[in-house]
Amino acid sequence: MNNYILMLIIIVGLTACGGGGESSSPVPDTPSSDSGNSGSDDDSNSGNDDSNSDDDDASDDSGSDTIMSDLVIDKSFALKTDVNLLIDAKISASNVRAYLNVCQAVAETGKADYQNCVLRKPLVNGELSQQVVLSRQDIALVAEIWLYDTNPEPLRFQWQFEEGSTQQKFEIRY
Repeated sequence: MNNYILMLIIIVGLTACGGGGESSSPVPDTPSSDSGNSGSDDDSNSGNDDSNSDDDDASDDSGSDTIMSDLVIDKSFALKTDVNLLIDAKISASNVRAYLNVCQAVAETGKADYQNCVLRKPLVNGELSQQVVLSRQDIALVAEIWLYDTNPEPLRFQWQFEEGSTQQKFEIRY
């Protein structure tokens, strides 16, 4: 019996909270700057519920309506922004333990932003070759090679997207 009463209370509580639906009072439209055709927009768009006064203002500025089907895209543009990057690192002292960080560059300092790294791995026998995917082309990268035994400061190398290159490669040599 207690379960039925509890269930009834929950159902009444959920019903009282409401379900979101449409508002009973419509939001008033902002008046357009052109007071000459007030009222004519309502007559011409009476059959179109999707029309909006913001759309009308945008079309007045451009002189003609532009729709998605008018968009022309060059066939060479693949509509993707990601970039495949080959990171190829080799150090001459293959018996030295080393660790590689490849991170986005901080604009002011040119140092690595450790919160935005694309690769963090140890160099095995002084070498590493790995493909990574960048989300866009305008990312500047900094590679830091940390040598465990000899140098407290990392070796830094910079990379920027090469516009004419078909294969993007970050080659790191020391």
